[in-house]
Amino acid sequence: MGKPTLPFVETMASYACNLSCQGCTNYSDLNFKGNVQWDTCKLWLEQWLERINIQDFGIIGGEPLANPNISQWITGVRDLMPNAQIRFTTNGLLLDKKFEVVEQLHSIGNSIFKISIHQNNKKIEEIIEKIFQAYNFEPVEEFGILRYKTSNNFRFQINRPTTFIKSFRNDYQNMLPHSSKAEDSFNICVQKTCPLLYKGKIYKCSTSGMLNDILIKFKREHLPEWNFYRKYKGISVTDDVKDIIEFIKNFGNPESICSMCPTIGDHDSILDHKSTVRNKNEKFN
Repeated sequence: MGKPTLPFVETMASYACNLSCQGCTNYSDLNFKGNVQWDTCKLWLEQWLERINIQDFGIIGGEPLANPNISQWITGVRDLMPNAQIRFTTNGLLLDKKFEVVEQLHSIGNSIFKISIHQNNKKIEEIIEKIFQAYNFEPVEEFGILRYKTSNNFRFQINRPTTFIKSFRNDYQNMLPHSSKAEDSFNICVQKTCPLLYKGKIYKCSTSGMLNDILIKFKREHLPEWNFYRKYKGISVTDDVKDIIEFIKNFGNPESICSMCPTIGDHDSILDHKSTVRNKNEKFN
């Protein structure tokens, strides 16, 4: 029997972000600092690749371009997973200084470079034009998403979100779960197929994976309303193969942890995105 295959997993190369987007699935509206060293992520991946196959690997943040060693990340992931697709998501604000990342992803091929635009910004539009001018693209539609592909399977994607969905009720200091019906929350989720590799473990999504740290930060971990959700542990590389297979079987399906998030009827948690975005000080250490 071969190793089970996880279709996709992503991880944060940087906890810092130059934007504060209310409702960020990675809680990056908080003032997190610091980067993940590639050697740390390499160890996590080496251990996991002994247990599972990974078809598609995402590098995210925070803002991944805040990591000064991000090129090492891209090279390292390709060396470990020569046949996997690599996805890279950025808000684009640092691309004028780090355009070589685009060139690197194009060079290695079988990759998706996504700019998620959170502000109207002339600099980002100029970078987008520069990318289009640099390569010969053919428009393709994949899973209902418009992308632009080159001959070596480098794809460029532009995302312009209009709404963000806040995963909890109230503000951070008073945060409580929505305690919804899991299927209804999952229906509007933007992380349906986005497991997160975080501190060596793999979680259903970034929102659930980072939850314990956020509750501790705001001293909410002892509230009984959070007891059920704090029991969610994701999977560890040392877990029984049956538990790992069960996790993979649930890929793209609702689970009980999803009930912490809102449904379409929770209007206070569905935010007009552009009106809630703020710039942070662009210091990332």
